[in-house]
This record gives sequence, C-alpha cells and structure tokens, in this order.
Amino acid sequence: MEYAVFRDLKARLGRRPVPGQRRALVGASLSTALVSALLAPAPAQAGPVSAVGGPSPSSVALGAQGRGGAGEPGTVRGELPNGGRYVLVTPERWNGTVLVWNPGYGGGGSEPSAGPGDGLVEWLKARGYALAGTSSAEGGWAVEGLLENQPLVLEAVRDRLGEPEDVIAWGSSMGGLTSVAALEQHSGLIDAALPLCGSVAGAIPMLNGSLDGTFVLRTLLAPGDERLQLVNISDEAERQAAFREVLDAAQGTAEGRARIALAASLAQIPTWTQAEDGRPAKKDWEAQQEQLYAAFMFGVVSPRQPLEQQAGGNFSWNTGVDYGAALAGSEQHRLVRNLYRQAGLDLEEDLGALAEAERISADPFAVAYMQRNATPAGDLGGPVLSLHETGDTAPTVTQARTYADRVRDHGDQSLLRQAFVDRPGHCDYADAEMAAMVQTLQQRLDTGRWGSSAQPQRLNQVADGIAQRDGLDRGGSFEAARPAPMNRSERGPAPTEMTREGVLEGDRPYSLRRPAEWNGDLVMMPGRPDLTGTTAQWLAEEGYGLIGYELSDGWDLVLDESNATAAVELFGQEAGAPEDVVVAGRSQGGLTTRIIADSAPDWLDGSLPMCGGGAGAVSTWNYKLDTAFALRELVDPDSPMRIQGIEDRDAELRAMNDLVALAGSTEQGRARAVLAASLSKIPAVDPSTGEEISRQRLDDRIDRYIEHLPFAMGGHVRAGYEETVGGTFSWNTGVDYEQAIRDSGRWAEIKQAYARADLSLTQDLSALSGAERLRADPEAVRFVEQTATFTGRLNTPSLSLHTTGDGAGTVADDAAYRSAVQAAGSSRQLRQTFVAADGHCTFTPAEEAAALDSLFDRVETGRWDSTSPQQLTRRAAAIDERSELDLGSARFAVGRAPGQPARMWDVRNWGGYPGL
Repeated sequence: MEYAVFRDLKARLGRRPVPGQRRALVGASLSTALVSALLAPAPAQAGPVSAVGGPSPSSVALGAQGRGGAGEPGTVRGELPNGGRYVLVTPERWNGTVLVWNPGYGGGGSEPSAGPGDGLVEWLKARGYALAGTSSAEGGWAVEGLLENQPLVLEAVRDRLGEPEDVIAWGSSMGGLTSVAALEQHSGLIDAALPLCGSVAGAIPMLNGSLDGTFVLRTLLAPGDERLQLVNISDEAERQAAFREVLDAAQGTAEGRARIALAASLAQIPTWTQAEDGRPAKKDWEAQQEQLYAAFMFGVVSPRQPLEQQAGGNFSWNTGVDYGAALAGSEQHRLVRNLYRQAGLDLEEDLGALAEAERISADPFAVAYMQRNATPAGDLGGPVLSLHETGDTAPTVTQARTYADRVRDHGDQSLLRQAFVDRPGHCDYADAEMAAMVQTLQQRLDTGRWGSSAQPQRLNQVADGIAQRDGLDRGGSFEAARPAPMNRSERGPAPTEMTREGVLEGDRPYSLRRPAEWNGDLVMMPGRPDLTGTTAQWLAEEGYGLIGYELSDGWDLVLDESNATAAVELFGQEAGAPEDVVVAGRSQGGLTTRIIADSAPDWLDGSLPMCGGGAGAVSTWNYKLDTAFALRELVDPDSPMRIQGIEDRDAELRAMNDLVALAGSTEQGRARAVLAASLSKIPAVDPSTGEEISRQRLDDRIDRYIEHLPFAMGGHVRAGYEETVGGTFSWNTGVDYEQAIRDSGRWAEIKQAYARADLSLTQDLSALSGAERLRADPEAVRFVEQTATFTGRLNTPSLSLHTTGDGAGTVADDAAYRSAVQAAGSSRQLRQTFVAADGHCTFTPAEEAAALDSLFDRVETGRWDSTSPQQLTRRAAAIDERSELDLGSARFAVGRAPGQPARMWDVRNWGGYPGL
C-alpha cells in the first residue's frame, strides 16, 4: 500500500469517536474498523451453510426491512477476519433485538452456538429474536478473542438484517464474564448484558482465590512437594494429578480433613456443592467437609496453565494476605474451628505457618493483561441482569457481590440487577429460568426501568408462565440472596513499577516503563530505546509512563511512524491505556515526531519535536545537496564525493571528510567553505557561551562552519535514505546560486572572506553556474514528499525545541515549519522555543523537562502558558529544584532564524518537479 493511501486511510478510520455515539467502533483497532471491507457477509439462504465464498446480500436491502422483518430465515455460519467463527439464526419476523452468545471455558476453537441449548434458541427465535454466537480461533481462556469478535459479529448481523435496535451480550461461565466485559469495552455497540453463572468479578480475583486454596493445602499438607505447582505451571496434567493424590490422601485422616476445610473455606467454596446430595445440616460439620472435599479439584485447583500462557506470565499473588483475618471474617470459620478441635490440631499454629510461608508475587504485565481480558471494572454502559447459583464453585457466588460493589463504586447500581437460584451446580439452569431472564432484560431495555421485574417473586411468575404456556423446563425457583464479598476482590496488586523490553516491526528494540505511581499519561520517545537518560528518569520520577524504541536504519520513516503507533498500542496492552500521549523525539526522532503530528493519529495529544527536520525532507536534503555541490565544485571538482546516487557509503564518507579537510587547510578553501555554508545557513555559535560569534571574528566563524560541514552535507545519512526510497530525491537543476547566496544573509561575509583570500567571487559563481547539475528521480521525490514533507495541519499542540547552533538542521528549518503551519491555519497549536547552544540536539535534561512540562500543561488546560525564554528558564529551575536528579541548567533564548531555507518545499509544492 502506498504511503499516501495508507495515511488517507488512517485519517478516515482513525478519528476519535464522538462521545456518546451509539454503535461506533469505540476502542476498536484498525483491523476492526476495516471489518466491512474484510468480512465476507453470510449468504441469505436457509439451513446451515458456509459464508466463505457465498453471495453477498445487500445490506441496504436487508436494512430497509427494519424491525418486524428480516432476510430469509435460517442459520448462517461464517468465518471472521481474525480467525474466529460466528453463527447467526434469523427468525421469520425479527423483533429488532439480537442476542450474541459467548461460550464458556473451552468453547473457543469450535463451532459456535447461538445459545445455551436448542430448546431455548427455538423459543427465542419464535419470538422474533435474532441469535448470534461466536467462538474464537483459540481454545481455552479465549476472552481476548471473544471480545475482539463482538464488533465483527455485529457487522455480520448488520449485513444480513440491518441495524438492530437492541444488542444483548450473553453467555455462561467464561462467556458470562465476556458479556459484561464486552458491555464495558464496546458500550457503543452493545446495549445490555445477561451473564449466566459468570465470573463477573473477573479472572484475577477468581484465580487469587484459587491460589489461596492451593497455597494453604500445599503449605500445610505437602510443603516440599514440587509437583504441587501454584503458579508458573509447566505441566497442568501433572499438577492436577499431584493435587488429586495429596487431596485424597488427606481426606483419609481427621487432620487432613480439617486442613482441606481450611483451604477450601479460604477459597470461599460453599458447603453445599453437590446437586445429588441434600443441603448439609447447619452443624453437620462432617457432611459440610465432604462437600468441600468433593468440590475442591473443580473449584480450587482450576486449570491455570492455559490462562498464564494467554497472559504471558503469572497474574496471581498472595503478598500481604492475612489468612487469619480472612478466616475470622469467613462464614465458615465455625466449621473450620470445630474440625480442627476434633482432629486435635492447633489452628493458630497452622495460621502462623501460613503467615511465615514464602509468598507469591505477580508479573504486573500478566496482571494488566488479565485486567483487560477480563476483570471488569464495573463501569456500566447499559443494564446488566446476572444469574448465579448459590452453590456454584467455579465461580463462587461471592463474585456477584464483588461485581455489585464495583458497580456501586462507579455510581451505576441502578443499571444492575442480580438473580439467584439456591442450589448447587455450575450453569445448570432450566430453559424457563433463562427465558425469564431474557424477557426481563428486554423489558428493561424497552421501558428504561426495572420496577420489580428482577425480584425473585416476579421472576418466578414469569418462569412459571413460560413453562406452563410453552412447555419449557421449569427448574427450581429464584430466591433472594446476599452473598459475602470475595476475600480477594482486588483487580490488581499494589502498584509496582513495570518494565519490559522487546522488539517492534523491523526488529527495532523497545523499552517500556510504567512507574509505580503512574499519573496516567504517556511519553513516547522515538529514538530512545533504553530509557536510561536523565530526561527519561525525570519523567518516571514525575509519574509519566514511557515507551521508547530504536529508529530505523536508512531513514525508513514510514516504519518509524508505524512503530510509533505500535508502541502506543503496546503500552496500552501491557501497562494500561494512557489518558494523554505526547511524542518527544530528537533528530531523526524529531522528524518522526513532526510526521506523527502531521498525520494526526487518534492517540496523539501533543508533540515535542527536538532538532528535527522542520523544513521537511525534500527541502532539507536539497539545501544539503547545495552545500555539498558548492564545496566540491569550488574546492576540488575531481573529488570522488558523489553527493547523490551513493553506492559505497564508506567511500563517500572518506571523500566528504577529505574534501572538508582540504577546504580547511588553505585560505582559499576556507573562503569557499563560507560560501558553501551559506547555502545551508550553518550557524556560527561560540561553543563556550552559546552566543553567535561576532562578524569581526571571521576566523572563529569559519572554524564553526568547517566543524559543521560534514553534518550539513549529511552523506552518511543520505546513502541509507536513497536505498530506502529507491532512488535519488534531491536536485539542483535550475538553481540560481548567486541569487541563493545573496538571499542567505551572508553576502557581505562571503565577500570579506573572498577578498582576504584574494579570490574572485564572480569567477566562482560563474563556475557554479556552468557546472553540470544533479537530477532526481521523480518517483523517489514523490515518495519523500508524501512521507516526510508537511501539510502544516496540526490537530494537537506542538512545541518545538531547537539549539541555535545546530549545523545539521539549522533554525531556518523552524521558519520553514512555521510557514507551513501558518498556511494551514494551525498557528494556535504551535510554539517554537530555542536554546542558545552549539551543536545538534545538545539540550540539557532541564531544558527538555521544561519543554515537556509546558506541553503537558497545554494538553491538560487547553491553553498555552508563556513559552518565553525567561518563563521556560524559570520553569526549568523550579523542576530541577524539586527533582532528586541533577538536571542541569537551562539556556533558553530568543531564536533568530536567518530566514527560510533557500529551497523551501512543503505541501504547496507537491508535484511541482518537471524536468528532474
């Protein structure tokens, strides 16, 4: 895909969603946004068929039927662009609601179902519901894939039926969790959730409870048995078998039974877990313990290895857990104390052993993964009606209470209702019970209120009526319940610093850092892959998240920009979604920063380009060519320095350095260096003071020109850039060098240097005029202008930072950039700042910190504070004063750009290169 097309596509698909907009692809990735182009719609045929290769129904025609109509009824199956699958059951006459079914654990990688059973599906279909179901490409813990499937499945629904009025996500067990997570993550697409027996409080607290149970069992019954792996599981089958062996052996002794009861109670397993048995009597400790033992493997020794593989590590911990306090607050503490007394065991001694045992810490990146996939926050975008069995063990009913507490913390309790059936079992519901739940939630969507509809008595009346009228299995009865909260209700451990390293596209290394007290903002730093610099340390000290990556070889700026987006997405996946994102790069990273600001990705909130290519690549490399061309033609026309079309980079560098050395060795060469330097407007700044060298100190000024000339010509970079873009992209056909030199502001200085060297400026200008010119490849120019030449359109604030003595990319570049921004009408977004210093990117950490601090103030407040040199210097001093780091001093100054580059090239010039 050509870059211009790629950038246009991002511009159209990457816009920020409108707040509150229904059924927008909120939070969707680019691949999700492209679904309409990628998804093969299902054929409108009755009976089970494959969507792959089938005819595409007209979404316009189907959508026109709206509520009360649908395409030809039947069942359609198809594949999704991400490798998942879907099924869609269409009724004779659609009522406008679609139910999206999500399977339980192990339901990934298989043919999807449209609901929990055929009887209920047919009942719903007869009442006009469209039923969709999905499965992920992978099996096991498939929450991530199922969440990604939601917008894709709904696109298939729209293709066949048109826009639904209501979308309800529902599912059982893991699918119940997926349903409430989908409502949070896709609130613009999904209107309500109906989780059945779902681990609605999420994987993190559920598996922390499991860890508590297995930790207690191993510590008290088999502390030296390495087969009893608690986390970082290497062989799940061996682990399961080992726990079964230890558990069964312990059940044969009074001591073992007491400790099993302690372990199961701390995991919050209920005392009535077996459907074939009656509820144990209140003080029948032995019968209650038998129930705990029978449920232990299923409820406590949960399969952990597949989840850890998905999360990339261990996401469970028990650091800081007080098991004595947990038992004291448990509804089963009397059971445990009586069994310990009967066994002649000292409970306090065992609790002491647990307190002293080595604890387990979590991998914060794995925790972050499981927070996303999924440990719901309770921030509801629509009504939720959940159903739980009080005797469920995986998950336990305590999940319902913890989820309700989270919802209340978000102020959304009016959107949540929870129903219970008082019996053991996991997802063992009768069709009439589930039908009553669907009908009740639909009523809430239609009327906007619950009333008494979710009360046990009313639910029983609805279920009774459905069973009597339609013949669905009735099951038991809904009961009122108020479960205890989970012992381990937290969504994550106490914040710790997160660091990670890896590679992005093109094998570019990256480093990620999220400080323990993260402020929610992210600084993305192209060109700083190790994050060890003082500025990076200061940012972490201030609470900013950081991700930096190595830039491409050969100025592959398309890759550099693409990796910036990948880096931001990676940070969000690994460490949490940032609130504001600022890009701050130097040199090639500065140019990349400007490119990102120009393309305006929807994740960008501000940019800090430092010493990076404000004139754009075409203009920059044209004035670099001018400098190299003039120096070669006037100092040594026979020099092997090619300037463009470089085939041997090392040979080019030797020739360039030899030519500069030759120029510096004679008065004549030094005079000609002054002329060549004027074409790039190389500055003459005193390295010791940062001030411009007086015109009376001509030799000192020439020394600075000579020092900067190799960087100003840039053959070391051009060689790789030409290879990347596939040709020569700079030219000087038609350039009037005399006029360019007169416009440079250096005419008097050049005449002075020529007079002192007894040279004829007229003859040298004539030589330049008559020298054979260099041409460019128009296709290469077209690529460079589209990838690294600016439109000047800024949608977010940008603060640039430049040293006044930069010879590699002079402050004239800032004048060029300002011109493009002004022409685009974006001046209010731009501020330009300067540091009085010699060299390329020679900023102190205090200067970078002051610029970043000022930019974040602009992002957060919507207005610029003063960016005058005096104000920035004061800001830098205040930052240094409060920091534990030595940030140095600040040298902010007024930047006096010597006009724009002679070879200006921005969007107003695109395509204007005939005769190259």
